[in-house]
Amino acid sequence: MEGRQWELIDNERPWTANAERTWHHMKRAKCVRLCRERFYWLALAAQIPKLNAVSVEVRPTVVNRRGFPDVAACFPAAKAGIDGLVDAGVIPNDTPNHPLKLTFFPATVTGKDSMRITVKEEL
Repeated sequence: MEGRQWELIDNERPWTANAERTWHHMKRAKCVRLCRERFYWLALAAQIPKLNAVSVEVRPTVVNRRGFPDVAACFPAAKAGIDGLVDAGVIPNDTPNHPLKLTFFPATVTGKDSMRITVKEEL
């Protein structure tokens, strides 16, 4: 059963697992840190309270169909976003006991790059 929900929108194009494989480890660390920080601040701004269990939905948007990502290709960016929720104190950690479900939706073309994470309280 679901309770309240919050939408957090990061206006950066989420990177994909395929892209990440080609990066130097320092570039990857920087991207993870920045995404994690953005979702930390988005969670604080949304005033999401401390929750015990949540489900998370991830919806990427892209400028155009060039380099259109596969479903769940943005998993590394989504993982960094969930870590930002942990940093903000929304959930205690990201073990299987807290994000009970992680759902990825296909990217949509909207004319802008972003990643929307919807946090749903699980009762």
